[in-house]
Amino acid sequence: MNFTEVKEQIRTFIKDELISLEPWIVNSEWSEKLPKLNELRDKVKKMGFWLPQVSKEYGGLGLSLEQHGEVSEILGASPYGFYVFNCQAPDAGNMEVLIETGTEEQKQQYLYPLLEGKIRSCFAMTEPQYAGSNPTRMGTTAKKEN
Repeated sequence: MNFTEVKEQIRTFIKDELISLEPWIVNSEWSEKLPKLNELRDKVKKMGFWLPQVSKEYGGLGLSLEQHGEVSEILGASPYGFYVFNCQAPDAGNMEVLIETGTEEQKQQYLYPLLEGKIRSCFAMTEPQYAGSNPTRMGTTAKKEN
């Protein structure tokens, strides 16, 4: 399947499977909507479109940055698109950090369950002297010492 076909299948999935459910999803409690969202996530996995931003080595679709940008435009048609394809913030960025720099122990404990969609992740970056959540305004630095 070429990339144009991949995008079209993703677009159809978002339109037919997700956008049509949005009124119900928006008006449901998380405990009610989570099983349906997980069902949609399973469909995405079976279609082979899970983790579009992650390399095939780690179970993803292996898109280039440019291709992921094009897919992101399609996923953004629904507020749940990124979640259903497991490429939502902050998880996507944390996956990247763990893939690139995680120890094997960290990958076992955090990365693999995150890639599977079994857990969510977070990070903290607000500091008392720097209001908001702009990572370019952080004052704390890390320095490796022997």
